Amino acid sequence: MTLRRLTLVTLLLFMAPGMLAAAEQTVLLQDGTSIKLFFFEPHDVPLAEANPPPLAILIAGGSNNEFMAKAQFWLGKEFVDRGWAIAVPISPDGKGFSTGNSSALPQIIEQLRATHTLQDSKPILVGMSSGGSEAIIIASRDPSTFRGVVATPGRIKADIPLVELDSLPFYIRIGEKDDFRWNRMLEPMSQRLLTAGAEVDAAIVEDARHVFQLDWDNLESWLGKLK
Repeated sequence: MTLRRLTLVTLLLFMAPGMLAAAEQTVLLQDGTSIKLFFFEPHDVPLAEANPPPLAILIAGGSNNEFMAKAQFWLGKEFVDRGWAIAVPISPDGKGFSTGNSSALPQIIEQLRATHTLQDSKPILVGMSSGGSEAIIIASRDPSTFRGVVATPGRIKADIPLVELDSLPFYIRIGEKDDFRWNRMLEPMSQRLLTAGAEVDAAIVEDARHVFQLDWDNLESWLGKLK
């Protein structure tokens, strides 16, 4: 079974019984490309306007298409329930955002700030599986745009160069029984990120496979330390 197929099956098993409702938005990039995205905000909108929520960008796994994004709305719901606004951009061509226009996400963030009331802080990047890997790569190329990265799981290959990461925080979790043996990559990957100047909180999740439920007590503690 391929990585994409196995990940899709696992994600479908994790989907919440009730789909989280999202607002749809289209962002027009400077090169004329249209990017569709789903936007979720905390349920208490009046309170959010008085105390704007921080922003998270969820990078969907697989081909970044709408179906895969919706299969991961459960993760967006977890952030929304904890006071975050979260945006899920959809790739217009099925390619990862790390392989296309390098300015796409900064432009998306700028337009989200123009159309929604958000906390005046940099967003975080969130992803699982290939989405987690995308999040690590994107932030590693443009660390000044982001506040931190949550990859559960995620990886960055040894042949991908890293710039100076200037203390960018990474939260990385990989299952002890990962189906693709990404757990074997965790230590060398963490060392590469540390050498490039990142702050890394990385750990193996006991008895977990490729996709798993998050330890929110632990993750919330990490999120609370972000500057």
